[in-house]
Formats: sequence, C-alpha cells, structure tokens
Amino acid sequence: MRALRLLGLALAFAATPAMALEVEGRYRASPEADCEAGDGAEGFLRIEDGVFHGLSGTCKMLNPVNVRDMNAQLFDMECEGANPNFQWTERALFMEGAEGGLILAWNGYAFRYERCPILSETAEAEAVPAAPPADAATATD
Repeated sequence: MRALRLLGLALAFAATPAMALEVEGRYRASPEADCEAGDGAEGFLRIEDGVFHGLSGTCKMLNPVNVRDMNAQLFDMECEGANPNFQWTERALFMEGAEGGLILAWNGYAFRYERCPILSETAEAEAVPAAPPADAATATD
C-alpha cells in the first residue's frame, strides 16, 4: 500500500508540466537603450541565475508558479535597493510578449521590455579586427 502511494506521488510530480518560459537575458528599459552597450550601461534590466537586476535594485525570484494556459510565471520577489537597508517584497508576473520580449507586471503596473539579441561568440570575434601577422609589418619589396 505504501509503495502505491509513493508511486502515485511520483506520477503526480512527473505529470507537472515543464515551464517553457525563458526569461534569462538582457532587456532594454527604454527603446533608446543601445543593446551593444556594456553591462555597466544604464537603461537595461538583466535576469540571470534567478535574480532580477533592475534599474533601482535587485530581486531574488522565488517560488515560481506557472500560470495555467499562459506562457507566464508568478514569482515572490525579495528585493534590495542600492541602499541595503531598503528592502521590500512583491509578487511579479513574468510573461512572454505576443511580439516577443518580456511583459512584467507588478501590483498595478505592467511594462513591456524588448530583449537584447544575444551576440554569438563568432559575431563578437568578427567585430574585432584581426591584427596583421607580425612578419607582414617587417616585409619589404
């Protein structure tokens, strides 16, 4: 009997749908923000390793709950401002936008952010001009 209960629990957890929402990345806080600017540039939001790095602080994204029939998740956000004494908790809804990007809803506020493209390693390598070979500079005709 105990084995049947354990099997039932295992099947229930296995039947839980996986979340397809992928929010990690870098987003423009305004349309004017240049996605090619470095990480220290202003005007960007970044989500990395379950931490939301916003314009005025960071938030740990905890206790995700999938929203039924939507590509969205609800999180408990434990936030800290630039001043470590300024802390707060909120709930936030993260959803993939119909036209791409991220829709982020806090209690009473909703925002849409455009995702910055991810530069591939080959694109970054092509952006940096290769130095001429050392012997080419000394060659004479």
